[in-house]
Amino acid sequence: MRQLVFKNHFKYNLVARMIRWHLSYYLCGKGTPVSAGVYITDACNCRCIMCDVWKNEKPSVYPRDAQERAIDALSRMGCYYYSISGGEPTIVKDLPDRLSYASRKIPYVHLVTNGLSMTPELARAIGSSGVKEISISIDGSEKFHNYMRGMSSAFDRAWKALDLILTYAPKVHVVVNSVLSPYNIDGLRELDKCLSSLAHVQQKYLPLTFHELFLTKERKSLFFPWEAALPHEVGGFIDDAIANSNIVNSDIFLRKAKRFFNGEQDVIPEQKSCLYPFHSIEFDSRGLAYPCITGMGFKDGIPPNVDLKTYLQSDKYSCHQKELKACDKCRGSMMLCYYEPRLNFPVHNLIRGYLQGSPLDQ
Repeated sequence: MRQLVFKNHFKYNLVARMIRWHLSYYLCGKGTPVSAGVYITDACNCRCIMCDVWKNEKPSVYPRDAQERAIDALSRMGCYYYSISGGEPTIVKDLPDRLSYASRKIPYVHLVTNGLSMTPELARAIGSSGVKEISISIDGSEKFHNYMRGMSSAFDRAWKALDLILTYAPKVHVVVNSVLSPYNIDGLRELDKCLSSLAHVQQKYLPLTFHELFLTKERKSLFFPWEAALPHEVGGFIDDAIANSNIVNSDIFLRKAKRFFNGEQDVIPEQKSCLYPFHSIEFDSRGLAYPCITGMGFKDGIPPNVDLKTYLQSDKYSCHQKELKACDKCRGSMMLCYYEPRLNFPVHNLIRGYLQGSPLDQ
């Protein structure tokens, strides 16, 4: 993600925002969101084996008026990156209008989708919305992808969605998101060959891990009907990914992933404190805002009727940030949505990550 944002959108206002954030944190110990993650709905049209969101019997959708108020506040505070996922965001009927509103206010808007609901009309509307990036999930071979997604048609529909976006939204940067595990290395190599022939399509790997908020205890142990690759085979694949310019994961994230698949329980020991809540914010499908949803477990969220900017500058919010510095809920995992930003921001985390090193990184 850092590669995409900085390579394609390296502008003065981004540099200025980064400088202001670092000065505010290093001099005053305070930070307001540079990035925002939005779970726009907790409804989903997929049946992924690693996620239980689709089991929700009473799904909700982020109220549009509340979302627009939050976008306005984030824009005034200098938020640069705004990512919309779910559930599955494309089943939200007015999604293109929401994307357009966000794109007018925040420089880099990113949409994550499984592609199942994509149509020519929706692809065209997304292309006209001003969104900068769309990520479509394809996990390797047809058999593996359909197994992971719990649907026999998931692979074909994801490829159709990719084709529709390339056809009707040619200005949107397209990234294929793929689960990375010891069970699909060969399939990912084949996927890489297929995607290499498509101009303007890049790839991103998400190490297979469980997210404690979206997976029940009964399903934390996943079964795969394939033989697992050995750690050194996974490591070799990751080495190839690091050398592949089409992969948008940061090098430091992939090096940490290599250690994760080698069995290390904590791949970020150099980070004694979590600073994610100081530079990011998350919104659930009810419109509640959190410095970190995982850290707070969907509790004590900021109600959508509260002025967001005022609250983020309050002592109460600052207290939440300081409490979360000691949180270790995502240690032992490799959740991309947390680890990419934590490893790359702020600048001292990036430096520490490279200096910490390990023979396994070589």
